[in-house]
Amino acid sequence: MGRLNRLEVDEVLTVRTYKTIPNTQIAWANTYEVINDTDTQDPAQASSRLSALKNAFVQAERGLLNALFVLDRVVISSYVPDGVPYDPFTFISYTIGLPGLYANGNDPPLPLQLCALIKRRSSFGRQGSILYRGAVGSPDAVVTPTGTVIVQRRVNEIEGLFNTLLNNIRNLGFDLVMARGREVVEIGTLRRIGGIEVKPTMTFKKLNNRYFDRLRQQN
Repeated sequence: MGRLNRLEVDEVLTVRTYKTIPNTQIAWANTYEVINDTDTQDPAQASSRLSALKNAFVQAERGLLNALFVLDRVVISSYVPDGVPYDPFTFISYTIGLPGLYANGNDPPLPLQLCALIKRRSSFGRQGSILYRGAVGSPDAVVTPTGTVIVQRRVNEIEGLFNTLLNNIRNLGFDLVMARGREVVEIGTLRRIGGIEVKPTMTFKKLNNRYFDRLRQQN
């Protein structure tokens, strides 16, 4: 089990962002895997680097998120199942409590069941995806016979924000990856992300879909 007071080269971390609708019980989460490329044995320096990593995700996610929603917190953890076994040195929870920065006039966002599908590109293996809620407003999409389609302007904006995130975390000595494994990373599944692509047609997912169901698992 990793401990976040030191950061080893090739150590994989999980970054989880939690979003909410104020004054409701509705909340959802997104999860990312990050690999560390810079050996850091000093606890204070490790703490500073993790805080900078958190700030990079806050900047990107607030830029994506509609102003009606709140980025509630960011949790960075070592690559182990949440709280199994519990060890306070294996995760850090940052309280954020800030609204999204994206707003398109007074137009409402689309229903949260409509998700932007963001494909992650790697040099080999299956291309992974992120489902993102709250990033597309009603003026940002058109309804067609084959589904709800994001207009190109908003596609470009979302891609720009994610690519900026990718560059920012690389400058901090980390990189975005795709990784899998029950308790440790299965090495054969580890793939660095070279870039992202937003699929124009949106995907419908129920509010309680398991993809987003990681709510309040760590306090």
